[in-house]
Amino acid sequence: MPPLMSEPPADPDPGTPLPPRPRKLPQQSRSRLLVASVKEACLKILEQKGPRALTASEIAEVSGVSMGSIYQYFPNVDAIVATVYEELIEQEVRAAIEHLSATHRQVTLRDAMTALIEGTLAFHRRMLALDQDFHQRFYQAFSLTKWFNRLAGDPQAATRLVYDLLIAHRDEVPSRNPQMEAFVVTSALNSVVLEAVKFHPEFLESPDFTDCLLKLTFSVLGRQP
Repeated sequence: MPPLMSEPPADPDPGTPLPPRPRKLPQQSRSRLLVASVKEACLKILEQKGPRALTASEIAEVSGVSMGSIYQYFPNVDAIVATVYEELIEQEVRAAIEHLSATHRQVTLRDAMTALIEGTLAFHRRMLALDQDFHQRFYQAFSLTKWFNRLAGDPQAATRLVYDLLIAHRDEVPSRNPQMEAFVVTSALNSVVLEAVKFHPEFLESPDFTDCLLKLTFSVLGRQP
């Protein structure tokens, strides 16, 4: 494959708010278990009681970890939520990499792109359901494209995936410039989905939004889905 154009920066723009980070990472097995208990409690509270019930004292009660120990590792509740979200997004991306590598050549280009789009929308719907305010404040930090690139160890991995799809399906949908088209499709889908997360989360629930994203994809390719 020829060298691809540079993608947008892996990290958000300097003006974009970033979720707070842990004070420190656990180094020993006992401290790792403590932090894992805190994160498990955080997720449990979000799933069962919702974000309004998520306080440091509630996390301490559910996890059995003292408030003092929690604040040794996390400056605030947002930092705990951020680590939970990061684990969820990593699980999502690793599952997607495994699935796509096994199936993308066995289905049509439309089906492959539909699976990519629907998987992305389903992930953001789940994150919004857990804590809408948090996800909308820090939405750019949870771009699946960015995390896909990071976990693949390649800043252009998402664009390369779309490029590979176009090459694999060139008999079905001839591509005039797969390098450019893969870049535009990847960047456009990432941007539109993230903006919907922030400003129109209701779009993520609509099948019409999936259809719009498919039409956007295939318009770049000069085709109809």
